[in-house]
Amino acid sequence: MTINFVVYLALLTARSWGSHRILHYEETIAVASALSQSFVATLNDAAYGTLVPRILIFVAVQSPLEYLPITLLATATLLWAIFSTIIFLVIYKKTYRFLPAFLASLVLILVPLPELGMQGIVWNSFWPMFIALGVVVACRAYGESRRFTYLVALFAFLTAASNPVAGVLMLLLGFDFVWHKASRKKVSLIGAGLLLGMIFSLYIQITQEPPLRYLGEWSEELAQTSETLGRLEDSGAATVRKAPPIDVIAVAKSSPATIKYLLTQMIPEPYASRWILTDSFKVSVSQIILILLVLAACPLIVLCLSDQNLKNGFFRRTFFRIFFVLSAILVFQSLIIGDVVQSKQYLFAPVSLYWIGVFLIFPRFTSFEYGRILLLYLAYSLLIATSFFQIAQNFRDPHDISGEDGAPGRYEENQLWKIALNNARTECKLRSPNYIIIMNQKDSVINDAPVVIRCRFIAK
Repeated sequence: MTINFVVYLALLTARSWGSHRILHYEETIAVASALSQSFVATLNDAAYGTLVPRILIFVAVQSPLEYLPITLLATATLLWAIFSTIIFLVIYKKTYRFLPAFLASLVLILVPLPELGMQGIVWNSFWPMFIALGVVVACRAYGESRRFTYLVALFAFLTAASNPVAGVLMLLLGFDFVWHKASRKKVSLIGAGLLLGMIFSLYIQITQEPPLRYLGEWSEELAQTSETLGRLEDSGAATVRKAPPIDVIAVAKSSPATIKYLLTQMIPEPYASRWILTDSFKVSVSQIILILLVLAACPLIVLCLSDQNLKNGFFRRTFFRIFFVLSAILVFQSLIIGDVVQSKQYLFAPVSLYWIGVFLIFPRFTSFEYGRILLLYLAYSLLIATSFFQIAQNFRDPHDISGEDGAPGRYEENQLWKIALNNARTECKLRSPNYIIIMNQKDSVINDAPVVIRCRFIAK
């Protein structure tokens, strides 16, 4: 476990290197809010991540601001390594197989969604939290002792309080409560933690206010202020995020496009980029069928053949529980968005859960006879090779270097945050403490949401 943890840290550092020189745009408004308000006040800022990310950011801003990006990067790297270790421990204790546990735990670190910049970002830590909790619930790892169960219940509360989609796990807990009488007390404790977290998250969503409210009463004194706040509003930062009304007809019409978009994110380039742009209905259907034959049919056949003579159906049960959560998340998020799932952030959990499920049944090959398994070996190897091709081509994505398409700023060579902070402090010396300063790290709002804050909160 220790060796695995060190490997996780090394891979996460390699994948996020450079982001310690720039404050990520997902965290800028949360940082300004944490600097300007009490912790309780920051919770009402409109956002999709609440409790845990805001706690960590609030604590991080108490340290010297010059080192804020590296503080957040170190915190996020540690968190992601911990969540990966949880997945490893759960699967290893249930299978007693190192290979599936190791491969499944690497998914959080290597899942090929690079331009989103998930790894190394504190603000996005609620996604690996949910995936780790999802694996715990899918494997029914509720703990052998009451103390451990209480820890899982606390973890469930923190996850649900940080990510509303954690509510889909209540369905699995409900099944376990009905069908596993011996575990009802444990399931009840964990369910209570999850329910309280959902209530907390729902309350925050209902009472949320615009993120820039921390500025209080202010006037647009400079053209620069007006321009920057306009850019922030255009990027969605200055508006309250509200779920659109559910249009059943629109959802039904967009379902094929949603399915195709999801599936194309799980195949290597250049096919992914080419296929997603296909307009022909017949071609799109054929592409969906082809991808499903590789992604769905292969693991299902392996699972069915391997478990047919086993008394313990753990692999089959857990596989379908993971895929149940995967499907529930897709449906839930599609309804919230109201149209095609366009953000890869919403696909992080489904894609991660898919590969965790695939790697979980990998050792089932050992139960096959050589003559029966040769073809499935080839097919399953092709399936796993698809994932590794994605990882190889995306581990160092060119967008991260060129700074296009919303790159998160990894592999930056200049100390952009320190430069912006020093420039802001220099200008603030000539201004009043209540003057609103804009800390630009880059010129384009696509790559940098500026920190907008009053001078007194960044003074040394």
